[in-house]
Amino acid sequence: MSRLVSSLLEAPRSWIVVLSVMLAAALAGLFTLPVMDRDEARFAQATAQMLETGDLIRISFLDEDRHKKPVGIHWIQVATVTAGEIVSGALEHRQIWAWRLASVLGAAWAALFTMAMANRLLGHPAGLYAGTLVAAGILLGIESGIAKTDAMLAGITTAALYALVRLREAGPGAARRWAVLLWALVAAGALIKGPVTPLAVGLATAGLLLWERKWTWLRPLGFWPGPVLAALILLPWLISVQIATDGGFLREALGEDLGPKLVTGHESHGAPPGLHTLLLPVLFFPAILFLPAGLRAGIHAIRKEGKGAVAARTLLVMSVPIWVVFELLPTKLPHYVLPAYPALAIFSAWGVMAWRETPALWRWLGAGLTMIAGLVLALILYLLAAQFDGPRLAAIVLAGVMLAATGAAILFATRLRPAPAVLCAVLAALVWQGAGRGLIAPATNLFPARDAAALIHAEGWLARDVAIRSSYTEPSLAFALRSDIALLDAPELAQASADLSAEQLLIIDLSRLPDATSEAGARVYSFLGAVEEQACETARIEGYNYSRGSPTSLLIARTGTCTTEAMRP
Repeated sequence: MSRLVSSLLEAPRSWIVVLSVMLAAALAGLFTLPVMDRDEARFAQATAQMLETGDLIRISFLDEDRHKKPVGIHWIQVATVTAGEIVSGALEHRQIWAWRLASVLGAAWAALFTMAMANRLLGHPAGLYAGTLVAAGILLGIESGIAKTDAMLAGITTAALYALVRLREAGPGAARRWAVLLWALVAAGALIKGPVTPLAVGLATAGLLLWERKWTWLRPLGFWPGPVLAALILLPWLISVQIATDGGFLREALGEDLGPKLVTGHESHGAPPGLHTLLLPVLFFPAILFLPAGLRAGIHAIRKEGKGAVAARTLLVMSVPIWVVFELLPTKLPHYVLPAYPALAIFSAWGVMAWRETPALWRWLGAGLTMIAGLVLALILYLLAAQFDGPRLAAIVLAGVMLAATGAAILFATRLRPAPAVLCAVLAALVWQGAGRGLIAPATNLFPARDAAALIHAEGWLARDVAIRSSYTEPSLAFALRSDIALLDAPELAQASADLSAEQLLIIDLSRLPDATSEAGARVYSFLGAVEEQACETARIEGYNYSRGSPTSLLIARTGTCTTEAMRP
């Protein structure tokens, strides 16, 4: 057994360990966690509509164009969902795990290219440590289980930065190949999420040029196949979607999505500078334990112009500039800085290797930040269960296990045993991922759309010719039911559904009704009374809408032919 473990930790096979840790983190909740509001549900529904209509150019949510992000992630999801449809009817049954496989793939790339870059810059076992720490990380683990852009963006951006490292050190022939690959990866990143990958690579390149004042290594980027390949990746879809939308895609993506984020807190996501740094100990757990030591080692190498000076400069320009940009950006979401995490994880790996030579102040700083993060993460597990009707006992036990592993990691670290500390820290992070996303969250009342859809399917109320209207307008309900659902406010629903003899399925959000004393409110309450009196069957779902931060009560009603058999597909 010990020989097997030793062989897996050797450089040629260490990727197996990194990939295994990544899968353990990513697969937690992949199958059990319902579709998340609102971004995941919108991305997933847009991909579902591509598959249903065969239109792989336009991006739509229900009957509205969705001109916010490029098409790349949808195409990857089309591939994973098509495979899932063959295996288990993923599209027909709306099995969200099939959409999430695209994010799992992105997380795998992020972890493996982090490992490759660390080995290139610092040598083995830096890659093993860096890849494992980033793979188990809280933020990458969360994003790897959500069917949207960010895990895939992290994977492609990390691959592009690795290509930049290889370009910088390559000989004339190999440099051209790496330059072409870098062009392709930057274009692929742009097809996933617009400017983020080009920005990360551009800032890193500019940082190296300003710092080292050497530019000759960039000459291979002028080799013509690179720009041509990038254009072939980007332009066919961009031109097609501009034609299909009469120029609407770029106008709305730049003017109504990207533009407002640059000047204000778009969609109530504003925050002052410093938020990402404040969240770093929790979201970068467990690698935060070794990050201060790694930063100290890198700064020391630069000051002495030692062997690691080139590596330290490279890692700093890959992490600090993009971090500063997102700290200064008025709109802030925690995942924005994810492309900087691989470089920081390599710093953490450096900290592991330099742990015994690191001054005590830096080691204790890492230990203190780790303990704070562990306590916060344990509290999240407990509050998730306590506040939203989840399994409290399981939350307490698993939070205790996570804290025990965190304490063991700190104890090993303070006793100058960094390798066992890494093992315990990674274990703590994996326990949190499995507990929070795999067990506790799915057992809460945070998913009214899941519960409503489950009831509707179980009762056989979703016939092919029934009109579906809902005043519960969260995208998760559209994904869970059908693409022809109409999401309306309560007055609109009352007006559209006035004929209660028609075959209809109504989902009415009783927690968001107009004032009963208003004219619109009077009509809605009159309609509700008629529904309660005349509907063939009704049911209630109670839950909590975390997108709005309020309890939700849903009335589900079936009208029309009052026999269950008449409604079955």
